[in-house]
This record gives sequence, structure tokens and C-alpha cells, in this order.
Amino acid sequence: MNLTVIFLLAFIIFAFVLAIIVFILAGKHQITEKDKKYIRNQWYKIVEINNENPDSALMNADKLLDHTLGVLGHTGTLGDKLKKAGPLFHDLNGVWEAHKLRNKIAHEIGFKLTTQESAKYLIKYKSALKDLGVNFK
Repeated sequence: MNLTVIFLLAFIIFAFVLAIIVFILAGKHQITEKDKKYIRNQWYKIVEINNENPDSALMNADKLLDHTLGVLGHTGTLGDKLKKAGPLFHDLNGVWEAHKLRNKIAHEIGFKLTTQESAKYLIKYKSALKDLGVNFK
């Protein structure tokens, strides 16, 4: 074998091994116990404020889901993250409904939620967090 063929084979093997390492590292995003504790603590704060400020509770639940997906390595807006992470959720439509409601709160003047409406959608966010591996006591 001549030197060029050996060099080419070595380069191909190196590229293959590097690709495997990158693939493995890219899939290593997991929620640590520290992350789970933070997410749970934030969730309990959200539930506490729901009676006084249901709009804020829903907005914060949306932010918490966005944060959690970010911890898992998803990038972009929450909409982008939901598109990429869709298969992780058993009720993706419910998560989208909750996110769309959040958008109404953020963008429609005078839109207000009742505590009962907010509680209904907070359940969808909590379910989504559970789907991502956050356990609640």
C-alpha cells in the first residue's frame, strides 16, 4: 500500500470515530437532580401564586417548560423546542394549547384568566414536566 492510501484510511477512521463521539455527547443532555430540585421549587411557587395572579402563574409555567427543554439541550423559542421535542410528550396538543394561551395573555390587551382556567392549563404544564423526567412529590 502506498502512503496516500494509508493516510486516506487513517483520516476516514478518525472522522468516523470523531462523529461517533460527537453523536454520543450530543445525546447526553439530561436533567440532573439539582435541575429537578430547582424546577420543582419553581413549580411550587407557580402553584402558590395561581390564586392571586393566574396570568402570571401561567406565564411562569411556560417559562419553566422553556427552561427545562433548554436544560435538555433544545434551542430556539419555546415553539421551536416543542417542535423538536414533540415525541417526548404524551399530550403534545395540550402543551401547545397551554402555550397558545400564554401567547394570548402576552399579546392580547385585556385578556385575563380565571384561577380555574389557569389551573386547568397548569396541569398540562405539570404533565409536560413529568414527561421530561421531573418528578413531583
